[in-house]
Amino acid sequence: MYSQARYKGAPKHAAPGADMLPDPHADYPVNSAVPGPLKDKLDKQVKQLFALTGMPGMSAAMLIAGKGLWRADTGFISLPLQQKVDTTTLFYWASVSKLITATIIAMLVQEQQLSYDSKLADWFPQFQHAKDITIDALLQHTSGLYSFNHDSTFHNSKRYYTPPELLELVTARNNLFRPGEYWAYSNTGYLLLAMIAEKIEKKTFAQIVQDRMATPFHLASLRVLMPQERPDNLAIGHVDGYTIMEDYSTPLGAGNIISNAKDMVLLLHALLTGQISSLPMTKERLHDLYPMFDKGMYYGRGMILSDFHEINQTKNYWIGHNGGTEDYRALVVYDVATKAFVAVAVNQQVPVEAIAGKLLEQLK
Repeated sequence: MYSQARYKGAPKHAAPGADMLPDPHADYPVNSAVPGPLKDKLDKQVKQLFALTGMPGMSAAMLIAGKGLWRADTGFISLPLQQKVDTTTLFYWASVSKLITATIIAMLVQEQQLSYDSKLADWFPQFQHAKDITIDALLQHTSGLYSFNHDSTFHNSKRYYTPPELLELVTARNNLFRPGEYWAYSNTGYLLLAMIAEKIEKKTFAQIVQDRMATPFHLASLRVLMPQERPDNLAIGHVDGYTIMEDYSTPLGAGNIISNAKDMVLLLHALLTGQISSLPMTKERLHDLYPMFDKGMYYGRGMILSDFHEINQTKNYWIGHNGGTEDYRALVVYDVATKAFVAVAVNQQVPVEAIAGKLLEQLK
């Protein structure tokens, strides 16, 4: 591919072997709760994590092979209002949304409605190098497109920006590099991918997510925020104990999914076991893994591989996606060592990776 031949960045990671992905035939009892002693250990750990971090609220879930599903939805939607989290509360998943956008693109490719080699110019010819930017480059953050969230006006604003307004911010800037030469995280790429899916499907992105994921896989809490929507049961971001009224509906395709943690682990399980798109298609998404900004983290087609040998000299890997803002953090991953799926969202800037790690320790 054009985007692969020109790459000049740091070395990529080898694709994970078949043994690093979950066994599609393994028993993951999605309709059964984990047994009492393990549930008690996990619940106790949650209480300790709240005391340690001072976080306001959290949605966490874990799907464990041979044991079942555990979840914890607890804390506060709003600390100042003392509004409590319960099982109906929704959390914001920030850039974890990219996992979903990329999955929709993979489904369109599998259905031959789209190709990874299709060019951006087919839909949005106004962008610099649009004739050379492929769908693959948008997915893997190798397009060179300026990321709209770096614009100071946007970054310092809490108002809703329409997709056309976001694209105007981008077209006013030069690309960072020629397509495929380097890697640079770009929310613009995923905004464009969502808009391309809308053009192909002739539906809103919200309806696409509903029809392709939420409904067929019974993920009742999973959905796309509508423009300027602020549901009463959405956990509000916090900074220093105060709520931040940010508009989470802006980044279409790049970060406007809301859900609970239970549905996020069920989604990743369905994806990595070949229930959403074919297993070969899913494995291919991890074939080219580009080094990210943090050591040991590599980006594929809307999936992140975390190599813990590089991070902390332990032998383990995570496959999934994380994300966050200045007042929110979220993560959903498959842990290769324990063969468990875990999702965590917190309505404050706290290290959800460490929280997930502490929960996974309870399985060892």
